[in-house]
Amino acid sequence: MDKLSRKRLVERAVGGDTEAFSKLYEEIYKHLYYYALANLRTVEDAADAVQDTVLDGFVGISSLRDSKAFDSWMFTILVAHIKRKQKEYADRYGGANSTQPVEAVISDPSEFSYCEVLEEFQGLRDEERLCITLACIAGYKTREITEITGINSSTVRSHILRGKKKLRKKLSE
Repeated sequence: MDKLSRKRLVERAVGGDTEAFSKLYEEIYKHLYYYALANLRTVEDAADAVQDTVLDGFVGISSLRDSKAFDSWMFTILVAHIKRKQKEYADRYGGANSTQPVEAVISDPSEFSYCEVLEEFQGLRDEERLCITLACIAGYKTREITEITGINSSTVRSHILRGKKKLRKKLSE
């Protein structure tokens, strides 16, 4: 979708057009889901976080002031839901994240190399996993990741480079 069409769609959604919001959600839901999955590590929690995010976004869309900021606004809402869920994990399990690894989403467990990648990906620092997910899975540019996360653009690039380097090293061993 071109920028002008998207801007008009956001403006219609802000004005209360539910169909316009639905179309915007269709464009972003996979990015939200993969981001949530990379941070929460379970299919169920990721789906719940995205569902809560969409509901909050739909209810609060009238407060969006800049039509270009729809994606970052939705990710900001999602990050708040993820942080709440992570705090619940920490409170419930004394700081240990007891969630099951992302292997739950693997369709064919015989794909060992895929399991290895996911396992090593989960071993990255949170910030590295966050930036790599947004850049490599969701396709956001550094500037957009900075808007979504509030992390300085040079730090975003460093997290991506360091994370990729760690993955390459671990997977080549």
